[in-house]
Amino acid sequence: MRFKAEKLLLFLVVTRIFILILPWLTVNLLFPENTPLSLADFTITSWNRWDAPHYLYIAEHWYTSLGDESNFIVFFPLYPLILKPFIFLMGNAAVAGVFLSTILFLIAGYFFYKLVSLDYGEKVARWATIALAIFPTSYFFNSPYTESLFLLLFSVSFFAARKEKWIWAGLFAALATAARPYGFLLALAILVEWCFSNKRYLKHLPVIIIPSVLSGLAYLYLNQHVYGNPFMFKEILAVHWQKSLVSPVEGIFDSWRIAFSGGLTNFVLFVGWAEAISATVAWGLVPLVIKHLKRSWAFFYIASIALFTSTNFILSMPRYLLSVPPLFVLIGMAQKSYTFRLIWRFASVALLFCLAVLFTRGQWAF
Repeated sequence: MRFKAEKLLLFLVVTRIFILILPWLTVNLLFPENTPLSLADFTITSWNRWDAPHYLYIAEHWYTSLGDESNFIVFFPLYPLILKPFIFLMGNAAVAGVFLSTILFLIAGYFFYKLVSLDYGEKVARWATIALAIFPTSYFFNSPYTESLFLLLFSVSFFAARKEKWIWAGLFAALATAARPYGFLLALAILVEWCFSNKRYLKHLPVIIIPSVLSGLAYLYLNQHVYGNPFMFKEILAVHWQKSLVSPVEGIFDSWRIAFSGGLTNFVLFVGWAEAISATVAWGLVPLVIKHLKRSWAFFYIASIALFTSTNFILSMPRYLLSVPPLFVLIGMAQKSYTFRLIWRFASVALLFCLAVLFTRGQWAF
């Protein structure tokens, strides 16, 4: 087991290196109209896209109620807080962000492998971790986003819960609540795990629930401190990001409407077809999730998918799937079929390469 885990860790390292290097080589070789950049310059400029500058700004300057930066309150504070000392040590925010996210992913991949091994065996754990590393949007594990951090917190919290170390499970779930808007779902999933554990004592409930409640209240206080309104994030989400709660049916229907709106523009392909297909497939997998996964894993999957699609404007669904680890357990199980394993890995790697190049060139890629 030790040798296999180390071998898998080496694979994760190699995939991260390739994801950094191949887009750099491709852009420099295939797009000669661009001024060739060194790998260092390419990393600084090309991986600092879309939401990444917002996290870097918060890490360097913290939250503000002035200017366009006042909208950044919707980005939760844990990742910027962890990133801040790395920026101080490394001198460049973008490089520090890429370094931190990559290291967090490697640690997360190891714990995810160990976690899945507990419930589904070493082979499924290995395949699930490989599927996670080569998923079409897994380049976000290299970028200054919170995907790597959340995967680590999920894996460690669930691992602690499986070992019935409820204090640690509750603390890491609370950190997840401070990292992502839907982090509170992890505490609820840990609670489901407790309900079906061998030793259920009421004294465990406070250490599971209270840390995440306090973490959520701290975020509301942050809103109050910056804006004078503890729920300012809701208003900003609705006005600036066109995000408000609706039924999943309405959100998915709107994505399909965009898909069939005509033409093959980037908007139609990425905001229409990609979002509609990924959201529909994610819901279509629910019966398999219920049948094959443990109750706590199934709960987290269904609750996450429901929350991601309960918006009037579904966006970044292929990226959000990185934060639904039960999906990759299901993919790992499916890879018992050699044909599926071969087709899935080829298609996933091909899409990963194409999307990573698009992302680093500045095109919207979730």
